[in-house]
Amino acid sequence: MKNPTLPRRAGVALLAVAALTLAACSSSGSPEASDAPTATDSQTPVADAFPVTFEHKFGETTIESQPERIVTVGYHEQDWLYALGIAPVAVREWYGGYDYATWPWADEARQAVGAEPEVLSNAELNIEQVAGFTPDLIIATWSGITQEEYDLLSQIAPVVAQSGDYADYGMPFDEETRLIAAAVGKSEQGEEIIAANEELFAATREAHPDWEGKTAAVGFLFEGQPGAYYSHDPRPALLGRLGLDPTVVDQHGDVATDFYLTVSPERLDILDLDTVIWLAALSPDTRAQIEAMPAYDSLGITVNGGHIWSTEGVFEGAFSFASPLSQAYVVEQLTPKLDAALDGDPATEVPAFEEAA
Repeated sequence: MKNPTLPRRAGVALLAVAALTLAACSSSGSPEASDAPTATDSQTPVADAFPVTFEHKFGETTIESQPERIVTVGYHEQDWLYALGIAPVAVREWYGGYDYATWPWADEARQAVGAEPEVLSNAELNIEQVAGFTPDLIIATWSGITQEEYDLLSQIAPVVAQSGDYADYGMPFDEETRLIAAAVGKSEQGEEIIAANEELFAATREAHPDWEGKTAAVGFLFEGQPGAYYSHDPRPALLGRLGLDPTVVDQHGDVATDFYLTVSPERLDILDLDTVIWLAALSPDTRAQIEAMPAYDSLGITVNGGHIWSTEGVFEGAFSFASPLSQAYVVEQLTPKLDAALDGDPATEVPAFEEAA
């Protein structure tokens, strides 16, 4: 069982949040691939055409016709459906405990499509429960499901799984958007979402050229050990889209098999970058523990005032979801913090994160 938000060791470790699991894709009775348009994660299929066939981590899935009953078994895919104007019948809880597993930034969009989905647990996926919703499409692009789980789910309905070109939870935003949109017959809307999202990031980069190439990471503290997420994780990937360089952490671990790195307190220097956004909302003593580490005071990031301490749960949720509905909120919250942290002046106070309404 994997958790894309919080670090894990020995197969499973929860930082104080929920666990994450499972992913899949396929279809019984599918026509030959030559009979159907083909979509890959990096291509736009024939717009809103069915049947359509997708290649993915576990093979190939064909969707015969416009789906009407959609279940998401990943941990954030509901946001994409709301953004596309679709109401899923069931969604997967990640953490937070909000009604319909829908966080504040997405609730208006949920209400706009009249969605009141049943909520699947964030524990081990209940295949029989999924079958009980009689879905005609299962979306699992951010679920981490195994081959066995995929095989079981694909006996229920066609399953849209993530691309095999990326680690679990590592598929880029535009590719996940394009894949989900094509699967639900909303390719044009998907491209509009991608364009609007890129416009947001392009405008932010243009307004902050001094961020370009500055090294950055998204850090955490787990059982006394600091760590950071690899650059393919949605949070540092978002920093990369702002012009920062989140790849330094990748040099110290195996990015092909995991999504985070932990280091000993004695090697805190590995995170001596221009800025680190420390996720502390779920562990309020994170800052005190990090600041008490012997190497902390001598780090260049400390001398230059580059640490950003997050203490706001909704921000961290939005940062982790990295969805069409959450990213504008993340950029709005982060921009003044990055400006303050990257100015090189330790006397500049980094603004506090605001509580979401």
